This record gives sequence, structure tokens and C-alpha cells, in this order.
Amino acid sequence: MHPSSPEFIAARHAAMLAQTGFVGVDETDPTGPSGHAYGLRKSAMLTSDYRKRLRRGIVDVTPQEVIDCLLEAGIKKWCLMGLHGYVGYLPMPRATQDVDVMVPYSEKGRASKAIAARWPMLKQITLPQVIRFVDDTDLDPEGKPKPVVDVMLPWSEFQTTILNDYVLVDEQTGSRYPTLEAAVISKYAPLVSPHRSRDKKEQDAVDFRRIVRANHTKIDRQILFLLGNQVWDQGGPDVLRFVDLTLADQPLPV
Repeated sequence: MHPSSPEFIAARHAAMLAQTGFVGVDETDPTGPSGHAYGLRKSAMLTSDYRKRLRRGIVDVTPQEVIDCLLEAGIKKWCLMGLHGYVGYLPMPRATQDVDVMVPYSEKGRASKAIAARWPMLKQITLPQVIRFVDDTDLDPEGKPKPVVDVMLPWSEFQTTILNDYVLVDEQTGSRYPTLEAAVISKYAPLVSPHRSRDKKEQDAVDFRRIVRANHTKIDRQILFLLGNQVWDQGGPDVLRFVDLTLADQPLPV
């Protein structure tokens, strides 16, 4: 049998069903959203703890410090993106390497200047879609410096719409973060992008599914449809199909 044939997969499934090692293990996991303030604190704690205990000397920038930096600079239109933007919609917050924040092009200079002034030890790399601040003291196995802060710029209509209309403000942290539908579409867009690497898409799929499962009763499908159509011309029905496949525990077609 070919390893990808239905017969091989069915045989493997039957063999694994005969084993009891995973039975019931997932049933005790949290299933509801963690909440933005808690999720932000937990994710930052996990990252900072790693940096302080295992990688001493590298620059530790927390999402709260980036939030405070932007507020002190008087920047009003911005939004946390990446994990820190949607972490509160996840049942179990996790760590991430950098802090992503999206600003409109009109705030590009002011935001990057504020970050550069607050963390002058970071090296600035300007790309068309992002101004990246990296730490030369924290290198990956290939010797490349790791990103610490990304000032993202909207490269698609859906991101401009998010900045204008779909941002929530958390009173505890002062954070500005995407609404539920904006968070879902921000995971859908990289999932269907041909420019996204396979390993990152697999993480995107995990986060997409966990966000949807934990919050599906609160998703406004009409808003999600609207934002999906701004990703590409058939994105509205496609993202709703992704939601339905997730709830049916079926694989996503990426």
C-alpha cells in the first residue's frame, strides 16, 4: 500500500485505535478563551522567563513595554498583531519570539522612531511590509539575528479595514487588539498565501482552529465574510468554509 493511500491511512488509524495511550488525555484541556489581559501577561511571562534564564544578555522586550512606548509617543491608530493580538482568543496562551504591531503608513515614521529611541541597541531593518528591529546578540543557528519588534504596515485592504473599524481597547493594559473576526481573518490570510512557508502555515492552522473552536458562538459570520472578501475575491465564502471544517474536525485545504 502507498503511504498516502486511503487503505494505508485506514490501517494506521485502526492500529492506533487499538492503543489506549491518548484516550481521554485532551478532554481535560481548557476550551474557552483565556482573555486578552491574562493571555498577554502569560505569553510575555513565558518568553521573558526563557530569555532571562536560558539566554542571558539578550534584549527582552515585552508587549506591555511596546504598548507603553506607542502611547507615550502619542500614536493613536495602531493594533497588536501576531500572537499577542489574538492570544486572548486562545484557550491556552503560548510564547512567541517578537512583538508585532501594525500602524498605518501615516504613522510609520513616528512609530519606528519611538521604538528605535526606546531600544537603541536593536538593529533596524526596513522592508516594504515591515520595519523589523532585531537583536544582534540573539542569533539563530545560521547566525541571523532574531526579530524582537515588528512594526507592520498594512499590505492588504483587510488590514486597513481592521485598523479603521475592528480594533478593541483593553482597559487593563491599554492594548489595542483585533476583534474576534479580525483575529480569525488575520490567521486565514497567511494560511492561503503562497508566500507563507509550510511550517508557519501549520502553526497558523493550529491557531486558526483553536481560536474558532474556543469562540465560534461569538463569531459574526457576516463581518467575517466581508473581511474575507478583502483578502481575495472569493475569500468570504472560503473563510466561512474553513470555520465549518474546523467545527466538523476536518482538515483545512491549504
